[in-house]
This record gives sequence, structure tokens and C-alpha cells, in this order.
Amino acid sequence: MKTRNRVASAVSLLLTAGAVMADGTESLGAPSIAIQPGTAIIANGAGMHSQPGVFSVEVPAGATVKQVLLYWQGSAAVGSSEDAMITVASSNGTSSPVTGTLIGGPTLFAARDSRVYRADVTTSGLVIGPGITTLTVSDLSFEAGVPGSNDGVGALVIIDDGINPSSVVVRDGSDWAYDPTNGDPGPINPALRETVPQTFTFAASAVERTAQVNLFFASVQDTTLRPSALEFTTNGPGGGTSVLNNVLQSNNGPEWDTYNANVVIPPGTTQLTIEAVSVDNLNTGVLEASFVWMAAGFSLNAPQDCGRMTGGGSVFDIEGMRVTRGFEIHCDLRKPNNIQVNWEGNRFHLDELTAAICTDTLIDQTPPKHAPFDTFFGTGTGRYNGQPGARIEFEFVDAGEPGTSDTAWIKVYDSSDTMVLDVPSGGLSGYLEKGNLQTHRDNKCSK
Repeated sequence: MKTRNRVASAVSLLLTAGAVMADGTESLGAPSIAIQPGTAIIANGAGMHSQPGVFSVEVPAGATVKQVLLYWQGSAAVGSSEDAMITVASSNGTSSPVTGTLIGGPTLFAARDSRVYRADVTTSGLVIGPGITTLTVSDLSFEAGVPGSNDGVGALVIIDDGINPSSVVVRDGSDWAYDPTNGDPGPINPALRETVPQTFTFAASAVERTAQVNLFFASVQDTTLRPSALEFTTNGPGGGTSVLNNVLQSNNGPEWDTYNANVVIPPGTTQLTIEAVSVDNLNTGVLEASFVWMAAGFSLNAPQDCGRMTGGGSVFDIEGMRVTRGFEIHCDLRKPNNIQVNWEGNRFHLDELTAAICTDTLIDQTPPKHAPFDTFFGTGTGRYNGQPGARIEFEFVDAGEPGTSDTAWIKVYDSSDTMVLDVPSGGLSGYLEKGNLQTHRDNKCSK
């Protein structure tokens, strides 16, 4: 892993205490509006290079929508007029012009001014309730006629399901990162090299819990892989850092990423720190990603995601070695989670899935018809040849039947953090030689 100079102090919040409200430029901050209490956040979004942008949010049956926040981002030539207004239509039959508040920027990046807007549309007349609601967004125009000036839009929907005893926290603003290692000088402003870690503080528990983190990113190049990483660090006796590599991939359309990450909170833990990093941890040799981080929502023991993935069969690495794997894993880390990988007399067995992101990209993974995602990013700890302290990183993609278009990469590290398996080499996904990856709507979720 590349060595980086860490920001000295992370932004933190005690969930039971109030906070000074202030939006953030080059560090996400507590919003300058009141955030309503709730038990979970539902997030989704769409890229806006082509309009309208269309995305859906699914609110569990019986839950109450407490607040709906819209975010959008784009860039324009220095001195160009801002775009603080969009039009949003709901599949429930309502439509409304929406005027946003500038919460980050203008930030000079790549000779253009980047801006981030937020609007609270809870009482705007847009109807979002239990079930699936589709939002159609149009009229975003940071700079008319300039391709790529409108990166995307997303919604954070705060709900109360009446069951999960949790509180939600929101951080937002505009925080850029671009830290290349190939000689590109990158941004002149050193503040644009890396994001400021965000720390969420809460009371300890004697039992293991799961945190859900909702994240919005924009401006990641969509035509090729640009390396990056999301780091999740917990304190306490069982704490540690889980890293999800290369997840920023324009999964909601060109230059927009929405992620709902689930992270294990061990007993005794009182803090979770999140950082988005421009870094090439897998040594792909590809130019690191430049991106802007706009929002982070946090909740503990949120309603469970309705996704799991199963798979079996084999892949071959660049040297022709056969690697077999079988697994069943859950997006929300709900046990049991099982991964077994075997190669040339070696084996890895998963003990705990520590962090996961499931996302529904533009890939058509059907059948099954109701699978809620197609791509599973994950990391966890386990045993390598029976010895504890090993870990695994992986990306599995279900691209539909019969499985010949499914892709995967798998990295296994021993207890000394030495990579002992790299499939395929270089950190890039390769097609499966045999077998199938299959996403499912979890059998414990409503149909």
C-alpha cells in the first residue's frame, strides 16, 4: 500500500449530542440544516451526462419517511453561472422544480469550477413512501452544450422503521482527492490530494453490530478503471481497518457512484472512521482516480439489505493455475457468510466478512428477475492453510446466464500481509472459465 500523509484530526460526532451546523469545502461537515431523527438511510442516484437521470428508492413496508435530501454536482468554466435548479418527477405522480443550496465549492479542479448543491425536498410535494419510488431528474445544466459538465444527482432518504433502535448522522459538502504516482503533478492545491477522514462516534456494545454507510461520489472517469480505495477503521479491542479497492467505477452512469456499505462493528467499538483515497493499492499501474466526495450517511443496525450472492466453479490466473471457489455471502454481513478458495494444494477459508458493498450497475444480471444488485465488493478475515490472520479481497460480478460473462478478481493475503493469491493478476476482473455467479433477493426479505 502506498504511504500517505494522514490528515491529523478526523471529523467526529457523538451520536447523542448536538453539533454545530456547517457545510464543508475540502472536508465534509455537519449539514447547515436540521437532520431529522431516524433509524436508517436509503440512498441511490444517477449520472446526468445524459438526461433525464432515472433512479429508484425502496422504502420498507411500514416505515415512515422522515426526510428526503437531494444532492447534485457538476463543473463549469471559471466564472460561468451556477446551476442551482433542477426538475424532479416522482413515479407517484408529482413533479416539482427544486432549487438547491451551494454546500461545497466552487472548487478549482482541472481548470474548471466544481460545485455541489443540496436541497431538502421533504415538504416539496414530491411523494416518496413505502415501496419502490422512481425519481426522474432533468434540467441540470452547469454549462450548456459542454459534454460532461453535469456529473450526477442522488437522494438520501431518512426513514424510521419503528424497529431498529438507531440514530442517523449525515455529513456533506465537497471534498476532492487526486494523488497520482506516475509523474502527473495533480492539483496544485495540496488540499485536493486527499480527503479528510470522517469519524462517527457512538456508545460501545457487548455484542457485534453492523454499521451502514451511504456514500455519494462524482467525477470518476467512466471509460476505464481508475484505482481508488474506501477505508473503514474501527477502534476498540477487536478493531482494525477494512479496505475495499477500486469500487469507484461510475456504477450509476458516467461519473456518478452511490454506495451503501456495510461494516462490522466489533464488541467494545466506539468509533468508525471512513476515508476515500486516490491510491493504487493493487499495483495496476493505471492512473489513480480523481473524484469528489459529497455525502456520508451513517446508521447502526439499519434494516437489512435484501441481497445475497452464491457461486462455484473455477477461474484461471495469468499463469494458467486453476483456482476453485465456492461461496454464499450476504450484502448486509448477516451470517452465515462462507468463502472457500483452493489452488495448488493451498486453501483459504473465510471466518468473517468484515465489509461489503453490493451495487446495481448498468449490467443486466437477470435471471432471477428480482435480484437487487449485480456486483459484490467485499473483504474479510480467515485462515490460510489452517493458519489464522489471513484476509481476502474480492469483486464478484453476475452478468446473467449462463455465467460465461461473469467476472471476478480475488486477492488472498497471509498473516504477514504477503499476497499469496492474485486472480487474475494485475487487479483487473477476468471472465470465469467454469461455474456461475448468482445474485439473489435474500429469502429473509419481503418478496
